[in-house]
Amino acid sequence: IDINLRQLTLYDGRKVRRVRTRFMEALSLKAYAEELQRKYPKRWRYNLRILNRIRSLHRRARNIVVDWCRKFAKYIVLKARKTGSAIVLEDLEKLWQTRSQSDSKLAWKLSRFAYRKLQLAIITKAIEYQVPIIFVNPRSTSKACPRCGSELRYWHRLGICPVCGYKRDRDVIGAINIYQRALKGMCGVLGYPVNGSGMKDETRQTAPTIDEGMKITSIYISL
Repeated sequence: IDINLRQLTLYDGRKVRRVRTRFMEALSLKAYAEELQRKYPKRWRYNLRILNRIRSLHRRARNIVVDWCRKFAKYIVLKARKTGSAIVLEDLEKLWQTRSQSDSKLAWKLSRFAYRKLQLAIITKAIEYQVPIIFVNPRSTSKACPRCGSELRYWHRLGICPVCGYKRDRDVIGAINIYQRALKGMCGVLGYPVNGSGMKDETRQTAPTIDEGMKITSIYISL
């Protein structure tokens, strides 16, 4: 499984938007920290200067991820609240459970950390501003044709449907599919009750319900 750390793909039923992340910047810092550990396989644990340098790199990487996630979460939640939309996220736990626990790939570890932080930040802000969150099963979101449901064939990251001829980028296909999956209510579970009461704060506007014509914005992290 390859988590795309470079961008998020958003889809609201009309247009697609790509948002660049800072996760690759964090990945480069962590990679440098691991390079120092390989360069000094024995010394780094006992040499205070090297150890502090490694800790500083990991701390900077973590701060970059956390800071970006908080800023993006505030942006997307306020935008959803303004437009009366729900936010749809993939429940990647179902895929992570199949991943080997012994996998030590740095990009995979950072991907899991980044998505957890992003998900937590969005949920926290969504509860605060009474914006509904919907989780959908990510299974085959990038494999099925959004138009006819047939299995796609890929040329690099370009998905091509052999049945209807539909062609789109992998990330766009994933975003459209989870949007449609949320609309159909096929496999989703509510992270925040759509018709439930939110935080008691008279100064905040009550979130609209699905019955009132709520829109949906899907967020896709490429797999």
